[in-house]
Amino acid sequence: AAAYASIANNGTYIEPIFYTKVEDSDGKVVLEPTQKIERVCSEDTAYMVKDLLTSVVYDSGGTASYCKIKGMDVAAKTGTTNDDKDRWLCGFTNYYAAATWFGFDVQETVETSGNPAGKIWAGVMDVIHKDLPNSKFEKTANIVSTKVCRVSGRRATDKCTDTYYE
Repeated sequence: AAAYASIANNGTYIEPIFYTKVEDSDGKVVLEPTQKIERVCSEDTAYMVKDLLTSVVYDSGGTASYCKIKGMDVAAKTGTTNDDKDRWLCGFTNYYAAATWFGFDVQETVETSGNPAGKIWAGVMDVIHKDLPNSKFEKTANIVSTKVCRVSGRRATDKCTDTYYE
C-alpha cells in the first residue's frame, strides 16, 4: 500500500503510520510519530504509472472494472499467485491508497469467480469516498500524447486509420 501511495502522492513516499498521537489523561501529547518523507520517482513517472494503472479499471477488458468510484479517478492492479492460492488488489485515488489480500494462512486454492480481494477493496473504498469532492489525476506539464497506429505500433501517419492516443 505504501508503494502505491507513493505513486498517488506524485512520487513522494510518506512512511505509513498506525496512529497520529497518544495523549495522557490531561490531554498532553506524550507520543507522536515521525514519518520519513522521500522523493522516490519524478512526478512525470508517477503520472505515467497512474495512467497505466487506470486502464485496469476503465479500459474494456480491464480486470478491475468493478473498482470505479463515481467522480474519482481510480488506479489499481489485480494479482493472483500460482495455483490460485492468493488474490490481491492494490490501488489508489487521490485520497487513499489500499492493498487487500484474500487467501488462507495455510495455503489452499481460492475457489471463487472474480477477485474477492478486489471486491473487498471496492466496497471499502466506495464507502470512504462517498462524501469526498470529485478528484481526477492531473497530467504533469512534461507529459505529451501522440497518435499511434494500432497496426504498426508506431506514430500514426495519415495512411493509418486505426489509431489511438498514447
